[in-house]
Amino acid sequence: MVGLLADANNPKRTTIENVNTKTNHMNKLLLAFVFLAGFARTQTTIEFDNMETSSTTYLTAGWWTPAATAGWYTNASVSPTTAAAIYGLGNGSSALEQDWYSMPLVSGLDPNKTYKLRFRVASYTFSSSTATTRGLDVADYMSVQVSSNGGAYVTEMRITGNTNATWPFTNIGTVAHDANGSFTNSAAPAGDIYMANAGASTATASMYTITFPQGLTSIAVDFYCRVNSAGEEWWLDNIELLRMDPLPVEMMSFEGIKTDHGNLLQWKTASEWNSAYYLIERSTTGYFTENSVIGSITAAGYSNTIMEYAYLDSEFAPVINYYQITQVDNDGAFKVYGPIMIDNRVVKKQVVQLLNLMGQPVQENTTNLMRGLYIEVYDDGTMKKVYK
Repeated sequence: MVGLLADANNPKRTTIENVNTKTNHMNKLLLAFVFLAGFARTQTTIEFDNMETSSTTYLTAGWWTPAATAGWYTNASVSPTTAAAIYGLGNGSSALEQDWYSMPLVSGLDPNKTYKLRFRVASYTFSSSTATTRGLDVADYMSVQVSSNGGAYVTEMRITGNTNATWPFTNIGTVAHDANGSFTNSAAPAGDIYMANAGASTATASMYTITFPQGLTSIAVDFYCRVNSAGEEWWLDNIELLRMDPLPVEMMSFEGIKTDHGNLLQWKTASEWNSAYYLIERSTTGYFTENSVIGSITAAGYSNTIMEYAYLDSEFAPVINYYQITQVDNDGAFKVYGPIMIDNRVVKKQVVQLLNLMGQPVQENTTNLMRGLYIEVYDDGTMKKVYK
């Protein structure tokens, strides 16, 4: 049997040969942004288990039974350096290598918000890389069992192997599932089962998400994992419970244009939630302070249509000017966009030719030059009428 890597200085991290030594502590992490239908939303981490460190509620997360082949290992992980795993020892007839990775109850959730469970799954063969049974089959599965609002546990999603399937944490495949409070024993997209690609593959999904509708006040989650042959392994890492909050402003663009009347700043938003106003700031160094504010514009407040804003600055210095805008919410929260740069340096143009109104070249330094309108041609290719 090939042993998994371990941290000898940390009893929470073990080897396949010493799998009976298991940890009671885990770890967590993350915050990300996504866009949902309607207003843009931000994902706020409520609880997490990254296997290396622990959040408050998920401090006691871990293998439940425990099975002799379940533990935490350092061979592969999403965040360095540990992941939870269970591996098989049998020959296809054993059902002993099964266990629940239990996430404790999280209460006090806002029923007016939606929540998302996100986690990473992989299949490796570190425990027996040469066994003919290595890799996950359809009979090997991970069921995500959820208790909502104190109710009974319901399987919301099942992930299965498929003809010795293996895949790493590093692939970018994603599966998104909407919780429905029941389990349909048929394959996605019609049902709640997601089957891996057959054989070794990097296309099999490694990130899974389950989105829960409004009305959730508490949630507890178990990951039931089952394998039954040598070289079959379920790996689990970076489990997160996320709350979906409205994103104050979804900024589409912010740009500056030099015009004959001044520097025109323009920005667009795709949606706004609880926005109060925008502060316009200018700096000649690229560093901004409280004295950098040159104006403000009232924001839309609440909008799910494109909003366009503009501000004209005509009092800038003839240097490179930097601009940023600060969006402020009604509750005082703010976010800065920019900076952008507009070059207002004055460059003296050189006259390379003088023409009369007929377009004929004339000599400006001659004594017989008649007074009247002429055309000056500059070194940058521009022209201008002048009186001489």
